[in-house]
Amino acid sequence: MKKNYKISAGLILILQVQLLSAQMFVNQIIIGNGGIYGNPSDHVTIATYDPESQITVTFGDVIRESIQDLIVYENFAYVTAEDSIVKFNIDTYEKAAAVYESNLHKLFYKSGLLYVSRRADINGAPADGIYLKVFNAEDLSLVASVEGISADAAGIMVECDTIYVAIYGEWTATEGKFAVIDNNFNLVREMNFGTDAVGIYDLYSDGSKIYSVNKSPYMAQTGSVTTYEIFTASYSTSIINHIVGKGAGISNNTLYLGLDYGIGSYDITTNQVIQQTIVPDPGSGNYIYIADAAFDEINNLFYVTITDYFSMGEGKIYNLSGNQTGIFEAGISAEAIDIDYRMNSFIREENNYVQVHLYPNPTIGFIHIQNEDITEVKVSDVSGKVVLKKNFDNQNNITIDLSGFPAGVYIININLRNNNYFCERIIKH
Repeated sequence: MKKNYKISAGLILILQVQLLSAQMFVNQIIIGNGGIYGNPSDHVTIATYDPESQITVTFGDVIRESIQDLIVYENFAYVTAEDSIVKFNIDTYEKAAAVYESNLHKLFYKSGLLYVSRRADINGAPADGIYLKVFNAEDLSLVASVEGISADAAGIMVECDTIYVAIYGEWTATEGKFAVIDNNFNLVREMNFGTDAVGIYDLYSDGSKIYSVNKSPYMAQTGSVTTYEIFTASYSTSIINHIVGKGAGISNNTLYLGLDYGIGSYDITTNQVIQQTIVPDPGSGNYIYIADAAFDEINNLFYVTITDYFSMGEGKIYNLSGNQTGIFEAGISAEAIDIDYRMNSFIREENNYVQVHLYPNPTIGFIHIQNEDITEVKVSDVSGKVVLKKNFDNQNNITIDLSGFPAGVYIININLRNNNYFCERIIKH
């Protein structure tokens, strides 16, 4: 699943509101449809599916014949479609910005920047030899072009001010490679993960490790997952004796990915397949495939688009038990889908400013909080369940240990003297 959060390492927030409670919820599902394969009059469309009303509404288009990727960050969706990068406001459903750029592939958002990988297309490799470009996410103006990446690039991850890019190469490639880029957009090194990592594609992270889903080459019966240790730059690759497709998401030490044309699960701590089939093969024997899938980690649901690329397309919803729980309109060739998560808050006006220094965020364990007169800290999971609660006697500097909790999204609520209050979303790796 292609999910991103806007979090800074050190966070200073001035609030004029008092948040009484907050809970994450799924606001909508955003679907990118490439249309009928080979039909130039059937172009890319963008739609929203509302899980409550169960209605799909098309709200935007890109006059191109295929879609490469779609990601959601806060109230915007970003799309790559052939030679166009387009930004949509998914509250007003209006096009917010667009820019032309050739050879587009995968997207990643981090701290106001939109990272875009590039690959060869029908017209050949990028003429400028650049396989990663960085854009300002506000107006899509070009920030940087990263030189030195050797071949077609796919998934992107940013951790600890370092950029990581999967280099899968052309269809004849026999090895998987991995680019490491510094925060000045200079290529530091390109690592060869070897033949076992051929087909390297989607990247996921838990903060200390990056996991690459390495798709099975054409006609191959195996794929793999590579684990890269961020702090030691070491790696290992585990072979999976199944046909491996794209990644679908990661949650609680479980990687969801395409297995044998369906979707299965993989334990990133033991490097073993947990379930071969959660979402079944929709009919690959009849050339019907899963086009894309997104895992909803709040409700433990898979949103899956299915197509034969020329005559039919539909969306299906599955739970973790593999039971189909719903359907939605998706269109033909809906090859990009992402989930719009929001925070549901109840707000009370507060006359006094509240200043809180909370860091690091994301964290692998400890959260440090600085503010005058802290009286209580409460941490809840995305369902609203309180998982930690501590009382303090008007302290100014405290540390909360989350190292024993599963990786995921949490809400931290801080009570201060004089009825002041602070609430923030945090990411635990």
